[in-house]
Amino acid sequence: MPTIRRFLVAGFAAVSVAACSDSTADPSTGSPGPTTLTSPSTLELDTPASEGTFVSDRYGFSVAMPDGWSGTDATIDWGGLSLGGLGSPLYASITDPALGRYLEVGAAPVAEGMDLAAWQALMDGAAPAVCGDPSPVEETTLGGDAALGWTHRCTDGYDVNKLAALHGGRGYVMFLASPTANDEAEDRRVFDSIRSSFQFTD
Repeated sequence: MPTIRRFLVAGFAAVSVAACSDSTADPSTGSPGPTTLTSPSTLELDTPASEGTFVSDRYGFSVAMPDGWSGTDATIDWGGLSLGGLGSPLYASITDPALGRYLEVGAAPVAEGMDLAAWQALMDGAAPAVCGDPSPVEETTLGGDAALGWTHRCTDGYDVNKLAALHGGRGYVMFLASPTANDEAEDRRVFDSIRSSFQFTD
């Protein structure tokens, strides 16, 4: 059975966590709501029994967690219309308390005929105004399926590696938000390592 662990993640309570996402979607209406600023000062993190592996039952995937990271599954379905704040209950999250990194994953049903390029464009358009022009889109994979990756550098203190994919009638978004003070190349290495371990479970 899962073991509940509680961690205090200090140092970012005063930082706007809208860095890598803007307004949340109202799950009852599907329409965007006000910007969610979730303070990461105290988080309850649920680590699965298989140490080092995080499993999301809500979004149907598993990933290998780096040493020292912990995770919690989403508790509310993400509507797929807009992005929520770091630590939002709309996302399955794994976090690195040592360096303030947040790896967030959401999945939502997509319209029949939606292609990957269109889904990536929707997710890119969900970035808040503080995130500047995106990097060129790169072809990659997620769980063996085609995916598109890109990055944003945001003026409120976060660099964000992002990825969009389609699987089983759902659109997936995965992003790693990391303070700009962290090493950019190391952030990318961590993101790619987690991406390469990703497996769909549904």
